[in-house]
Amino acid sequence: MELKIFGRAIHIPLNGLNVSRRLEFRLLMRYLDLDGEERLLDVACGDGYWSNRMTSRAAAVVGFDFNQNRLRQARKLAKFLSGAIRCDAHDLPIKSAAFDCSVGICVLEHFKDDLKALRELRRVLKPGGKLALTVDSFTYPGFSQAKKAKHAEKFSVAHFYDINSLRDRLKEAGFEVVEWSYLLRTPISARLYQWALRFPKLAYLFFPLSYPLSLWSERLSKNQTGGYKLAVAARAQ
Repeated sequence: MELKIFGRAIHIPLNGLNVSRRLEFRLLMRYLDLDGEERLLDVACGDGYWSNRMTSRAAAVVGFDFNQNRLRQARKLAKFLSGAIRCDAHDLPIKSAAFDCSVGICVLEHFKDDLKALRELRRVLKPGGKLALTVDSFTYPGFSQAKKAKHAEKFSVAHFYDINSLRDRLKEAGFEVVEWSYLLRTPISARLYQWALRFPKLAYLFFPLSYPLSLWSERLSKNQTGGYKLAVAARAQ
């Protein structure tokens, strides 16, 4: 969140109070199962909030983003980052096989050429390296195409995925899916997410209630037919 105080822009990192992001991060870290020895690449790291959370779990964390302002924030917030690179996901200035694993928290859907971006991520990963991603799915029952189009326009979403389309994309890029799960897939977590999209600032205030409720409902659910988000772990072939 950006606030102006006495004419000066102040960045307040609130990702930790975002229910969806907390659920996504929790699952992606389980997928990666880091042992502290890995070199990890954070895809489109933004302000570095999640990069900072990962620095204690890996030997080195490098983030990249195209937004220079976000990278400045990342360098301030994630003080133990091994690097913060300004670049386009479609053309990474990184040598091949430089990383053991890579993570992207709801970023792939914003890349116009998602296949090219995935191929670049495959190139910079070692053979057998793991890629963990969450993406926008919006396959939860009852969500209309009109609402999906409105969401895509508001948040610059170029692609929505279900497990079949994402698995095919990853296979084309040289990955094999090893784990996956839909998220925000229950009546409770889906309704709370819908509400958070409409009233994002209020959603931060209700985080202490909405997060445990969403987490509880997701843990109990066995629904794998759809959800607002989709998480995958894939291995570089």
